Amino acid sequence: FRASKDNNIAAIAAAPKAQAYGGLRAQALILAPLGLVASALFALGVAMLTRWQLSPRVRLRAALRRREFFILYQPIVDLQTGQWVGAEALLRWRRRNGTLVPPDEFIAEAEKAGVIASITRYVMDMVLADLPELLKASPGFHVSLNLSPQDLVADGPVQYLQRRFSAMEFPAGALMLEVTERGLVDIEAARPALQAARQIGASIALDDFGTGYSSLSMLESIDIDTLKIDRIFIASIGAQAAISPVTTHIIEMAHTLKLALIAEGVETQDQVDFLIARGVRQAQGWKFARAMPLVELLAGLRAAPPAHPQ
Repeated sequence: FRASKDNNIAAIAAAPKAQAYGGLRAQALILAPLGLVASALFALGVAMLTRWQLSPRVRLRAALRRREFFILYQPIVDLQTGQWVGAEALLRWRRRNGTLVPPDEFIAEAEKAGVIASITRYVMDMVLADLPELLKASPGFHVSLNLSPQDLVADGPVQYLQRRFSAMEFPAGALMLEVTERGLVDIEAARPALQAARQIGASIALDDFGTGYSSLSMLESIDIDTLKIDRIFIASIGAQAAISPVTTHIIEMAHTLKLALIAEGVETQDQVDFLIARGVRQAQGWKFARAMPLVELLAGLRAAPPAHPQ
């Protein structure tokens, strides 16, 4: 029905109900499948986007952009003097909701996702930003950085560190790079990175020694300065454990090779006495200090006489 506003005229159009309903049914038969397909495609897109957003690679890169990663420093102590002579930089991850992700979990995830090199560069940047204050508070102090096996490649994070470190003109010995046994399985592949570290005066430590597949011949074939005794061996000191003799063996082997030693996970005075009696000079662990923010580390250094280069 349609009426004119200007003239006294109206028009009416009519059609059989069956014809009208038939047209609607025809349109429904076309539009309904299209709607179902569109809904399915939309749902699939949402699912794929959600999966992409939740993938380890995306989550870790997003955490880097949002600067959710931060560093705590655990002091390395001279067992003879009790002085803090260095600190290990330990990476931590706090999500936006405040929850902490365990390092063993996200480091392994980052290695599998191929993001570990980006995270290592991030840590290097933070440590280099902190170094001036640390060296001012304690000349001769050093910071140790952990490297993943994936970092020991040509033109990788170590070479990045070399360029940045050289440009900032820090003193030699300000850094120690910690590598793991599995990172040195292919020694020749790792050698360029180790050489780049040497060129900036960084020392090299073999971390978690004794927990992998190191051998005396391997130790003799690589240029390292320090062995870090894993906490599982330190925990065996004074205990009736099958691995107890291994701790003494590691110490003796390091002395034979003229390598420095750092004991990890020291918690008791008995462990301290054992290590001192066997010539271990440095250690870290809850016996001395837990990992702490930069401000607390600086406060501790300023409260004690400064360390001096040996």
